[in-house]
Amino acid sequence: MLLSVRDLHVSYGSVHAVHGVSFDVEEGEIVTLIGANGAGKSTILNTIAGLQNPDSGEILYKGTNIASQGAHQVVKQGLALVPEGRRIFGNLTVYENLRLAGFQVSGADFNQRLRRVFDYFPRLEERRTQLGDTLSGGEQQMLAVGRALITGGMFMLLDEPSMGLAPILVQQIFGILEEINAQGTTILLVEQNAHMALKIASRGYVLETGTIVLAGPSRELASSPEVQKAYLGG
Repeated sequence: MLLSVRDLHVSYGSVHAVHGVSFDVEEGEIVTLIGANGAGKSTILNTIAGLQNPDSGEILYKGTNIASQGAHQVVKQGLALVPEGRRIFGNLTVYENLRLAGFQVSGADFNQRLRRVFDYFPRLEERRTQLGDTLSGGEQQMLAVGRALITGGMFMLLDEPSMGLAPILVQQIFGILEEINAQGTTILLVEQNAHMALKIASRGYVLETGTIVLAGPSRELASSPEVQKAYLGG
């Protein structure tokens, strides 16, 4: 198993946000976490990424417990976070954002990774000298994904990639995520757009108030009356 989260508990001050969550992600999968706002989805991703310390539990990546590692150590392990809201550097160009993400990568290796990003996102190559805060929302999301690819990690943690995007851009972004996955990158996807998430994921977990309440293959979850009523408009 590539990633195993075991009995994870996370709090913000007196607020117990994640209650004993356990789940697995196998190498090469797309696995999604779906749920309403405040369900604990982003907290779980941030904790895996080393941005939030857990109260207890294990985060086993390739058999090593990374729960106590900082974000810089987690990135070195091969996990890359695409955060909610993009969080690109608006005062830097597209190229500078990508170069900063790969500051520890040698020139030749960086150029190879940069070429891969531009192959996935030709629009970024067109905008390489443009400041981040002048990009459209879709272009900023492309840049956020591109930064994760530049790190060279083979496990991508994606937090709400469809947020604020027009439907046609959502389709485009998710199509590219499927391509990235097909090229060998494992993806753990947090997404409120349950339709799209379950469409591209092989398996999913449904969270409510910090607890997993349903789990299974995406097709089974999509046909579940509970999921249809709560998240698919059924």
